[in-house]
Order: sequence, then C-alpha cells, then structure tokens
Amino acid sequence: MLARRLLLLTTSGALVIGAPLTAAAAGPVPVVLRADVSHGFFLANIDDDAGVCRAPARKLAAAAVDREAANDTAFYKRKKELEALPDKEEAERLYQELVRSHQKDQNKADRDLAACNDAADTVVNGERDALDLARIRPLPWPAAPKPASGVLTVSQPDRVHLFVKRAKWELVTPQTRLSADELRKGVELGIEGRDIIRDAAVWDGSVDVTLKVGDATSKVTMREAPVLTQLNTQRLQQVITGQPGDEDAEGKQWRADAAAAIKKAGVPGGLSQLDLSGDQWAQDIFEPAYTSIPGPGGKPQGLKVLIGSANDDRRVASRVMFTELAGPDVAGVHVEHVPVSTENSSYDSMGNLETIPSTPQYPNGRIVIGGDGFAPGKTGPAPEMLTLLKSQGKQDPISLDTSWLTIGHVDEFIHFVPAPGSRLGWRAVVADPTAGLKILDKVSKAGHGAQKLHGNLPPLEWPYDERIDQRSTNEFLADKQFVKTNERAAAAIKANLAVLRQQAGLTEADLVRIPALYTYRSMDWGMAETAIRNMPDGPEKDQKIVELNAMTDAVAEIPGTVNGLVLNAGDYVAPKPFGPVVNGKDLFAEAIDKAFAKIDYDVTYVNDLTSTHVSEGEIHCATNTLRDSLTNRWWTK
Repeated sequence: MLARRLLLLTTSGALVIGAPLTAAAAGPVPVVLRADVSHGFFLANIDDDAGVCRAPARKLAAAAVDREAANDTAFYKRKKELEALPDKEEAERLYQELVRSHQKDQNKADRDLAACNDAADTVVNGERDALDLARIRPLPWPAAPKPASGVLTVSQPDRVHLFVKRAKWELVTPQTRLSADELRKGVELGIEGRDIIRDAAVWDGSVDVTLKVGDATSKVTMREAPVLTQLNTQRLQQVITGQPGDEDAEGKQWRADAAAAIKKAGVPGGLSQLDLSGDQWAQDIFEPAYTSIPGPGGKPQGLKVLIGSANDDRRVASRVMFTELAGPDVAGVHVEHVPVSTENSSYDSMGNLETIPSTPQYPNGRIVIGGDGFAPGKTGPAPEMLTLLKSQGKQDPISLDTSWLTIGHVDEFIHFVPAPGSRLGWRAVVADPTAGLKILDKVSKAGHGAQKLHGNLPPLEWPYDERIDQRSTNEFLADKQFVKTNERAAAAIKANLAVLRQQAGLTEADLVRIPALYTYRSMDWGMAETAIRNMPDGPEKDQKIVELNAMTDAVAEIPGTVNGLVLNAGDYVAPKPFGPVVNGKDLFAEAIDKAFAKIDYDVTYVNDLTSTHVSEGEIHCATNTLRDSLTNRWWTK
C-alpha cells in the first residue's frame, strides 16, 4: 500500500503540507497530488470588482430614508404607550424587545448594502475578480486511468467558495468531479472567503480542503487572511471629508486650505468631498483597513476594507462606504450592534480607534480604543466591534481611558506620525495641558494677562461670540474649575501613557509633547447652565449649580493640535490655535512649531474655529484617509 502526501499549490514556493494520502484495501492509487503552498491564506473576497453594486446601493440608501423615518415614528409612539403601562417591569421588558426589533429594522438597508459584493454570487466576475482567488493546483497524474475521478470538498461551504478552472471558473459543488483527463493534465482551483472573520470563537478562518481519488484522501487546512487597520506610516493616497453646509464659509475655506497642503505634499488622490448625509465627522463613520495575501511573484494581492462604525448615530453617514467608495479592491463592512441604555455610543465612533504603528512585538501595528474599559458591563466600546478586531489575531486592542473627555475619543489627546530615522520609525504626538497652563502663567507674569486668551480672533457673530470663550488669560487662570479640568486631563493622559509604556513599549523619547488646553465649558455644560438660569430659585436649583460647578469632563479650549491630519512624513495640518498673542506672535503656534520641528515637520494651520471646533471636533475628526496599506507583507512579520 502506498502512502503519499498531498501538496496544494499556490503561486509561491513549494512546501509539503497536509496528512499522508492513503489508499484503501482495494489496492494502491498511483497518484501524487502536490500543491505549491507556502502561506496557506485566502481572501475574504468582498469587494466589487464587477462594478455592479454602487448604483443599486445609492437607490437602497435613498429609499431607506423615508422608511426609517416611519420606523422612528412608530417606535416613539410605541415607546410612549409602554411608558403608560402600570406594570413597569413588564413595560421595561417589552421596551427592550422593541429596541432590538427596531434596530434590526433600521439596519436592514445596511445589511442589504453589505450583501452586494463579489463573494455574494457563485461566479468569478472577470479577470480582476479572479486575482482575489487563492490558487490551488493539484499536480498532474499522467498515468491516471480512464475511470479515475477526483472529488473535492470544503469543510465550511457556508464560509467559502471553491472554484475549478475549466472553460471558465466553475463552483465546486457536491456533484463536481475532476475527470481522469483533468487528473492527468492537472487543474487549477481557486478559493475565496464569503465574509471576514467576525468572531474567532464561532469561526477562526480555517477551512479544510479535501481531495479524494478513489479511496485515497488527503486534506490541507487553509486560513482566511486577517483584516488589519491601516497605519499612519503608510503612504497617504487620498483624504476624505464631508461637504460643508451652504452657510459654513469657514468650513469651505479650511477645506480649500487643507486641499492645497495635501496637493503640495504630493498626495495622488487629493481631497475628496463626499455627501455624508449632513454628518461632518468623516473620521467617525468608518475605519480604513485592508486584507491581503501573497499574489503572483509574492506581490501582495488584496483589498481595502472599510469597517463601518457601530455607533448608531453614524449609521446613515457610514453608507457612503457603499454608495461612493466600495468597488474594485475596496470593500465596506457593516457591524451589527443593538444599542443598550447604559452604553456611551460615542465610544463606538471610529475617531476613538487609532493604531500604533509597527513595534517589535506587533510588527503590523496595534489598535488603541478609548472608553472606560473592555470588561463586561462597561459603557463601551461595542462588544461586536471589539470581538471582530480581536478575532483578527494580529493587532490585539489596548484599552485607553477616555472617560475624562466630553466626547471621549483617543484622537483628542494622542496621534501617531511617521518619523523616519527615529527609534521606531514613528513618534506619538501627545497633548500636554500642563505645558498649556505654563504658557498662560508665563503670559500673566509678563504683564499680558489682561488680554484675551484667544488672540487674533476674527469678528464673531452669535452664537459663536458665546461659544468661543473670550475671557482674558488672567480670568482663565483664576477659574479654579478650568485649572482643575486641565490638571485632571494631565493626570489622565499620564495614566494612559503609562499603559502604552507597559503594553506597547513606548518611551519618553518616542513622544512629542504639544501644549494644549481643555475646558469644562462643553456644549453639555452650556445646556445645563441655560437650564439652570431658567429654573426658579430653590434647593433644586442650588443643587444643580453645585453639580455644574463640579463638571470637569474636558473638551478642547485651544483648538486641538493633536486632532490634526498627518499627510506623509514631514507634513501636518493642524487647526489654528488662536493662543495668546505677545509681541505679534501666537505663543501656542510658536510652541507647536518648535515641537514639530524636532521631528522635521512643517505645520500648516487652517482655521476651523467656527466650523468644526465649536462643534467639539477638529481637522482629524472631519477627515478620513486611505493609505497605501496593500504593499505591507504582513505574513512575513
């Protein structure tokens, strides 16, 4: 009896893998089935190389508007009815069922949009689609007798498609047989994943491909390639932002100024302004990622994967993934999540997810996500998103505390920028409120404290004259609540850096500290203060005043430099700080320039003061990027 080995083929170098091929008692099967497999990975083939999805996606998204509005009306009507029920426990149970069913209804369009892709059908959609198939080539068996035939099976037919190349690519089904002629000449097989890995406990991406010839069988295990978030150290290809409103002249201007800087930096795709359904926070709607495998000649073959936010507030805007961006080599992914009453949905916005670039321990980068922790019972991020990211197995997420921020996003205090020649090839740009307070103290001691903290302000009309705090430097310093807010911010940033030192190996030399100032006077504070002013005098009002005066959750007072746009090494776009002006110089801009000069960066300032800043975001929040991630050979690291 013969014992052989099955060797499955791809386009790279040969490697014997799999179990021995054994013949049954009927006698030996004189066949050597070998394949060329040095990596064993295949792609989730969820892009749209056929180019058939975008037009129907636009129709789907448009049709969803009225339907979802009607759903909302019905939801709130039923909610009001439940609130009137005498049995409050039963009312709460029914309400939670209502929330789940309503969310499922509201996500129908998102599921339908994501369902259109190359793997949604059982055909190979042209040569470009064929490139996304991982190849398997059983070697020829020239002496195969006429009655010989081969049977191919896969262990997860609901997860993958296996094709055989004949006159055209054909789906392998239980009825498919490799003929004796195909066994003699050899055949070419291709495998694709039908979705990304979402929960490794349910499916870890592994698939057994089995070939049976007569009574002889053997199998090989292949694995779906992980989805990896892109890194700021990868070359910038395109910047995306929303379309400013008709009345947002400042928003139009800062985008024009940013576009000029982007063009100067040689970014091939420039700045694209997309319709985000009235949502200006382009950073929050999806996280750019990618998946790839070795292709012909070892060159990476793959696709960009845009992971949609699990924040329901971003749901409609995130559909731009499918209506404007998905297509050849670009895929969108919908992550289903049902909000619960105890969560902070802001933690699920993608501005709250950043990726540390390559380190020795994590050569493909490591994700950081803000919130109040990953443990069950915490308020965010969504467990479905966290599970998806962890299940990729390459960028194990780190939890950072952002509960001290009003919005609660990591991009409000840390950013990672390429720095060629440095220890790691990149640096962490970190907000430093202690340095910001020192600048104010310096201004005051130099006798300029009576001037407005925000220098060179343009003329401000209502409501911006109220939203922009126009107190003097001395008044800010005398405000104990303001000082306490910045001291709390400094302590929180210090604690987060300690986490990054321990888990990512950062050192002080890897940091670029940027002076910053935060304030407690957020929009939440403003609404509470207005409500208190309209309350009658009495104990309840007094208690609310005490609570108002204790608020220290932080939002940027000086437009946040860290919340900027990194182009390529050496170029950074930041919001104009409008810091104290002494002898004609903005002291914050001067300090920011000095800090960036240490890593050979030029900073372009754009004025977002009455555009994104007053809405508690900055340039990074209002932009997103696509980078050259597909050149990364992650499988070699």
